[in-house]
Amino acid sequence: MASLPFFYISCDEEETPTEEIPDQLFRPVNFTAGINGNSISFTWVPIANASYLLEISRDSFLFEQDLQVFPIDGAVDYTIENLWSQERYSARIKSVSKKPEIKDSEFKQITFKTGIENIFYTIPTANIGKNNILLTWDATKSVSHILLPNGTTIQLTDNEKQTGQKDITGLTPKTSYTFKIYYGEMLRGTISATTLAN
Repeated sequence: MASLPFFYISCDEEETPTEEIPDQLFRPVNFTAGINGNSISFTWVPIANASYLLEISRDSFLFEQDLQVFPIDGAVDYTIENLWSQERYSARIKSVSKKPEIKDSEFKQITFKTGIENIFYTIPTANIGKNNILLTWDATKSVSHILLPNGTTIQLTDNEKQTGQKDITGLTPKTSYTFKIYYGEMLRGTISATTLAN
């Protein structure tokens, strides 16, 4: 008589792997800076259970000069305006944990160079004379003085700052001029025009 096959059936359940919870958040990835003149728009990929700390500085990597710090929650983009034109900046961001048992991430860092800001308005023909040019600009921007091509600095009055205009007089007919407007050491605009002939 042939023996019947013997089957062994295990009653042990398979062990279910447990998901390991990291003890530190990941750094935000795809941290980028979109440049529009001296306005910068930062974006990044969200991290679960985190807010963010964004820092920006006008020096490279040291984060000391003109340091600005922005706590951010509930957003994955942030725009900073009124930076210096054509300046090298460093920015960094980290994930800030909302759970006390999980540590904040390390910083993710990038560098970029701002574009050119120009707060001057286009000079209409009516604003150009033989010996003068009336300059106008965005009066919502802070300014201090205008630099002439010969190196002369014209300090702006409070009224000129508020109205956003300055009539530059004593110019030579049929001559091209380039004017620069500043706020302290910050260049805020450049514009050129040629005075009328006699």
